[in-house]
Amino acid sequence: MTTLDDAERMNAYWNKVDHRGPGMIEPNCVRRNSKHKWCDFKENGTEFKILLSGSSYVKNHHKVFIQECKHRATMISMDDVIGCEPLAYPRKPVENDGYTSWTKVCAGKLKEFVDFVKETQPDYVFFFTRWFAVGEPYDTNENDLGNDTIYKEMKSQLKQFLPNIKKKLFILDSFPRVYTKKIKDIVKELKAGKKTMEEINKSLYNPSSFENGRRRHSELIKKECGSKCELIDYVDAFWNKTMNAFQYFDSKGFSYFTTGHHLSAHGIEHVRHIYTKICNNL
Repeated sequence: MTTLDDAERMNAYWNKVDHRGPGMIEPNCVRRNSKHKWCDFKENGTEFKILLSGSSYVKNHHKVFIQECKHRATMISMDDVIGCEPLAYPRKPVENDGYTSWTKVCAGKLKEFVDFVKETQPDYVFFFTRWFAVGEPYDTNENDLGNDTIYKEMKSQLKQFLPNIKKKLFILDSFPRVYTKKIKDIVKELKAGKKTMEEINKSLYNPSSFENGRRRHSELIKKECGSKCELIDYVDAFWNKTMNAFQYFDSKGFSYFTTGHHLSAHGIEHVRHIYTKICNNL
């Protein structure tokens, strides 16, 4: 039987090791060259070549993905660029607890994302990112995306990706961020008993214009991609219908997210079923 003390201990551990914890890393990805971090997992499946690309969310998700998909794949290729997105680069200051130095390189990484797909020629591509650029304010408004700088760049990138993807592109959609500094207080507040789970959860909610990213993604797929693209939606996965809110921790106090802005090992297990379903249906 787990206790709040167990939750407090594990939350602290997940915050410390973040997405680099030993339980989150799949070994034996063979580097292609010294220029990029591109590497390949040789698998025993016989059907598909799969590519994973994006930010550190690739490293955060790759192990669970491989576990669920390797039975279908001949090869799973991987590249991650800290903080950068394959579809656009940030124009505005990034809110990331003061750690923003990587944003300066993201504009120059757009071509690297495209080159990785071009060289690999995969059947399926999965983009894992914690959005920044695609969630920026609109140039005018959400009904004028044709004149929106970020959206136009997303279109341009997509047009370079699609001819080099044989079957389908999956994109992790934008979802509400967490106020990371409050993760350490989850169990403390549950123990104090002065706030309900709903109130504690509400204090963790950090919207940061995630709706802008979802609007751009939705328009991009509807207008530019159609059936060759699919969004992976964590809002559905983490939505608590009773609280009518996005949920950041479970009823026992175990956090789904880390102070490093990634999913915790517990959060990754919470979304495992999504990848089980996707991989079985490829």
